[in-house]
Amino acid sequence: MAKIERREAARGQRKVYITFALENSYAVEIKQVREIIDLTVGEITCPPGLPAFMRGMLNLRKQMVTVIDLRGLYGMPPLEDASQSKILVVERGDECYGLLVDAVENIMTIADNKRFGAPKMMRNPNSQGDPRSEMDEVIDIEGEGGAHQTLSVFECARLLERLAKEIPALAA
Repeated sequence: MAKIERREAARGQRKVYITFALENSYAVEIKQVREIIDLTVGEITCPPGLPAFMRGMLNLRKQMVTVIDLRGLYGMPPLEDASQSKILVVERGDECYGLLVDAVENIMTIADNKRFGAPKMMRNPNSQGDPRSEMDEVIDIEGEGGAHQTLSVFECARLLERLAKEIPALAA
């Protein structure tokens, strides 16, 4: 019985992440993402008056999704080849948002002992033109040949909370 309890405790000390590219590689906890869809620009409707970083609206199985171009939001140049671009669909209350990223790279399970608080130099909570404003953790993963890679953990809830405050002011 103790062996089963230890195995269950070890399982509770792991989290599953989706890694994605947005100029650099980032990770987001999988439970923050409802689904991943391909970017099909033809299906996105762009009503007038939207802020530049908002691609528009997408009808996803009779639910309207507000598509946010993270490159545009963070002042990055447009991607030359968007063939690998994906939309991470996330929910906030009864609202649904699509976060446009360069590519989805991987899904991985990370042990809690590989998660760390991001150094203060990396965090920038007051900068709204920088993805670091949505991060306060990093994960350390082993790559091929034992090489280590550190990924910043993106917090969708923090971004959506900030946008909920900013978008009404931008639309006025």
